[in-house]
Amino acid sequence: MNKHLDSEAYYEKSCTSHDACKYTESILLCKRAITSKPNHYDAHFQWGRNLTDNGIYDRSVIKHKEIVARNPTDYNAYYNLGVTLERKDEFLKAEIQYKKSLEINSSFQDACHNLAIALTKQAKYTEALEQYEKNIESNPDDSSTENCYGYLKFILGQYEEAIKSFDNAIQKDSQYSLPLINKSIVLHCLGKDELAAEVFKESIGKVGAEENWQKRLQKNVMIYQKELRRLMELSESDDLGEVNRDKLEINIKALQFIVNLLLNEQNKEEKDGQ
Repeated sequence: MNKHLDSEAYYEKSCTSHDACKYTESILLCKRAITSKPNHYDAHFQWGRNLTDNGIYDRSVIKHKEIVARNPTDYNAYYNLGVTLERKDEFLKAEIQYKKSLEINSSFQDACHNLAIALTKQAKYTEALEQYEKNIESNPDDSSTENCYGYLKFILGQYEEAIKSFDNAIQKDSQYSLPLINKSIVLHCLGKDELAAEVFKESIGKVGAEENWQKRLQKNVMIYQKELRRLMELSESDDLGEVNRDKLEINIKALQFIVNLLLNEQNKEEKDGQ
């Protein structure tokens, strides 16, 4: 009995450490909980989450497969495995796990959202559009889904429709910076550079209001650099599917424009901090 009580105490501490982003410490506490109680499912689950959040993806995939085997009816376990695979850029494998999660719980919004993203990353644009439309219908207040829906329209060169989606996302969450950045990208595609600069400036103001805004700015730089690389790789393909090549070239130039602006902001903040 005492061992189980000790196990619960270690598990609770691991949750606290995870919430504080102390992932290595949380993993150690999970291991202690499992040493006391080997079948402590929640501790195994938390261990897997920590590995993913700490960027140890290969070990995390192994751990999450073990977790799924322990409880094959836990839709969260399939979802977390999908998230880990997605971070490894293994989007087809991630798609499969999100669909398994939704087979168990069809209304699980996180899996619905990530499934649409995984489909987009594989250039399955028609399926992705349908999934986003379902997601918006079932969760109309979700600004993140609306923003991603708009970004997919941007990729497809549907610029006016993309702006409508970004405006909807901003209306749903006025402090959300990404739809403003995305809107500025599309405005640049439309040749409205002055307005694009104003919207981008507004987005930086939103980022600056966040508690850990330096990390958010750095994360935004990484997001758009990665997306720029993805579109550049797509442009080298002979088969673009539903993407118009001329608009793809416009999109790449607009993304490069925004990446440069983000890097300038990052460099400015680094100099100010010295």
